[in-house]
Amino acid sequence: MLHKIFKIIVVLLLIVQPSIGQTIVRSIEDVWKYADEHNVSIATSKMDLQKAVISHNQAYSPIMPQVSANGTFTDNTALQTTYLPAEIFGGPAGTYRAVKFGQKYIYSGNITASLDILNVQSWFNIQVAKYSKEVSSASFANTRKNVYQQLAVNYYSYLLMQEAARIAKESADITDTVFQSISNKYQVGLANEVSYNSSKINHERSELNYTTAQYQAIIALNTLKQLLNMSLQDSLQITEKLSREPEVFSNAVFQEDPNLRLMWKQSQISLAQYRASKFTLAPTLNLSYYNATQQNNNDFKPFESGTWFPQTYWTLRLTVPLFTGMSRYWQIKKDAIALQETRMLYESSKKQSAIYDENLRLSYQKAASVFYKSSDVMELYKKNYVHATHRYEEGVISIDDRMTVFSDYITYQKEYLNNLSDLLAQLYQIKVRQQSF
Repeated sequence: MLHKIFKIIVVLLLIVQPSIGQTIVRSIEDVWKYADEHNVSIATSKMDLQKAVISHNQAYSPIMPQVSANGTFTDNTALQTTYLPAEIFGGPAGTYRAVKFGQKYIYSGNITASLDILNVQSWFNIQVAKYSKEVSSASFANTRKNVYQQLAVNYYSYLLMQEAARIAKESADITDTVFQSISNKYQVGLANEVSYNSSKINHERSELNYTTAQYQAIIALNTLKQLLNMSLQDSLQITEKLSREPEVFSNAVFQEDPNLRLMWKQSQISLAQYRASKFTLAPTLNLSYYNATQQNNNDFKPFESGTWFPQTYWTLRLTVPLFTGMSRYWQIKKDAIALQETRMLYESSKKQSAIYDENLRLSYQKAASVFYKSSDVMELYKKNYVHATHRYEEGVISIDDRMTVFSDYITYQKEYLNNLSDLLAQLYQIKVRQQSF
């Protein structure tokens, strides 16, 4: 009975398991692809780009005809009194009579239409909105680049810690065997306390390195989940294993730096704003059309037919700003300086970007070369320990000599991992610069 229940539980677990969020990635490119769909920073930046597109479309509104319809009802609870010369009504000269004009109820409706025939500012505002949209596009690309970098740091940190844990576990297994052997000999007086303590220290160091690497790998994986907008319960499995042969990027082709593109678009906005400032003193020409009808009476009968009085006119208005207190003049000066500043920053950043890319290639080549040599040295330390173990078993060297060789092997592991860390740091930057954002 218990055997059958156990089988049922196992089957239910197998059925439920696929429903738990599980993501398998085989490379950093898989992580980036997933982030494009789930990362919050990328999603919000994409929304900002969508709003910028809408703002660009909205900027065309002022050059379109503006049409409005209005309806008005007025109840004159007290008509206005006006004094008129009494002579109009046959009275004596020099006297006035109080007269009330108008009727109690007024109903009116009108349609107003206007169109800017000439308004340079509206066209420059459209240009500014266009460049603002392009700035948002460049900002979106730059956000993706920054997120890609954060993901790559934690992705390769995880792989590095996995490698560190592998080496530490291998060392821990070896030190455990050595420690047990020396401990047995120490108990029967065949090994001294120094040898016993040294073997124990080596074992503890290996265990400590293994535990530390495991925790750091978990932290890096959790940070990846955070950046990918995953929950803590979601499963993220990385299947890639580090290669002992570094990739070759001596002739790596880099894509345009999104940050450089962003600075260029910002300089375009400064240019448009500067041009707009210079044309603030330009005249504007506006065409307006007004068509209204009105009915007045002393009885509240808005839906009965009566006499409606129409009013229609066209207006062509030319506005020429003559003096504005020098505010626009100083604004032009400010915008000219802002344009000069953005162009200077762009040109400087373009030069720095080219130098950065070249240094990145060189740094990776250096890191790859150092790691390649470091990997060879690591293997030699390991082989040296194996050789020392055989010589110890043959009785050629003492246990202290064997532990000294192994201690050198453990000590060099730190340098090896540092060189690997430097290589991975250069590697992810190379891979990011090869992406087209």
